[in-house]
Amino acid sequence: MGFVRSVLAPGETLIVHTHPHWRRLIRPVLVALVAAGLAGIAGGFIEVQVVHAGDRTATWTMVAVMYLVVVLRFALWPTIRWARTDLLVTDERVLYRPAGSSRRCVDVPLRRISAVRFRHTLSDRAMGTGCLILELGHMPPVEIDHVPEVARIHAAVYDELLRLPPLPPPAPPAPAPRFRWGLPGRR
Repeated sequence: MGFVRSVLAPGETLIVHTHPHWRRLIRPVLVALVAAGLAGIAGGFIEVQVVHAGDRTATWTMVAVMYLVVVLRFALWPTIRWARTDLLVTDERVLYRPAGSSRRCVDVPLRRISAVRFRHTLSDRAMGTGCLILELGHMPPVEIDHVPEVARIHAAVYDELLRLPPLPPPAPPAPAPRFRWGLPGRR
């Protein structure tokens, strides 16, 4: 919650705070389980097949290092990225910050959003996830994937758009200065 408080402006109210959908964690969990199983099988072969103690220690070290590299890269790192990726909807803006990438950060004031919609496939509907699309007028739309309960977040953004006070009417145009013939300062 420290990150959330650090990015909110004074007087800004948090409406929604969420992370990507939990299905992004399926692959890291499967990788960790399969890697543990393969390391266990390799350990069984090492105990049965390797006779010399020095060779056994070196082989165990090699299997342990390979297991750690695979688990750190393909299980732990994606889990940390998932936990540190935030989607915030406040009464003033929509903020999306993926972990580890400052280039893909999205911070859109609600006044800039011309339309909000969402897209989800049949499998997305079954899992309760989807893609939130923010249209910004003349700019390309911003698409945020793997949003959990995308219909609820779409409704929250839409409600906040409706609650915005109307823009003040434009000021009347100032009259154009009159051009006078003659020298400056003469009437």
